[in-house]
Amino acid sequence: MSLARYFLLHRFRRALLAFCAMVISPMVMADGLADFRNALVRLQSTAPIAVNAQFKLFGRSGEHNELIEREGLINLRLEDGAGGLRVSYSPELVAQLHAEELAKIEDENVKNSALNAVGQFEYWEWRELLYPAAQLELVLERYRFISETADEFNGHSRRLLTFEMPKEKIDKNYRKYVKKYSNQLKIWINNEGIPLASQLTEEGTGRIFIVIGFSFKNEIHTEYQRRGDRLLAVKREVKDESSGATMQSQRHFISTLAPIN
Repeated sequence: MSLARYFLLHRFRRALLAFCAMVISPMVMADGLADFRNALVRLQSTAPIAVNAQFKLFGRSGEHNELIEREGLINLRLEDGAGGLRVSYSPELVAQLHAEELAKIEDENVKNSALNAVGQFEYWEWRELLYPAAQLELVLERYRFISETADEFNGHSRRLLTFEMPKEKIDKNYRKYVKKYSNQLKIWINNEGIPLASQLTEEGTGRIFIVIGFSFKNEIHTEYQRRGDRLLAVKREVKDESSGATMQSQRHFISTLAPIN
């Protein structure tokens, strides 16, 4: 084979491979959303489960020049079964909360207190932890699928699904006040479509009563774990910031689950 012919054949092979990658890869990658949907249906077992849950809160709020800091930590037991969702407060936690209520009479701005955390975690948070497959199904109804790409997660090759939620999907009670808005959701899945982690980033600006402007930014990172035919959110970290007029609020909380065998 002549040298010229060799280089011509080599260029042809490279062009053929590039063409195949361009044509075939999207067809292969396009199955990611379908795999994800199918996995969510399979991962909604109602088998009884019990977990130890820990909630940590860090936050500060108030006027810009006088922010009050607060921290809190509580440990609960969550159970889900035929009798429904149950939240168990240990006798030690109940006694601690009572003691802190007494202490708050003397100092209403107690910085570190379980009381600061206990009111922040209720059904809306628990459902994200114990029923994430059902919650992700709701996401699919509100968000618009953008793309699927190859990515790396925890040192392994994974598929990354990217979604966006338009401003029209914001709660109607707040939509009219929001002017600029962006909301992007990324979900990492394995080859079976099972979600491994997700990252939501939301931010926007708006105005109330013409003269009062506000801004906000929220980030939520969630890590998932499969337990039999059930999906759990074993870690959920939320950071949100908002400001308007002279007020400012920053909140950071971390929820973690430890299944009880």
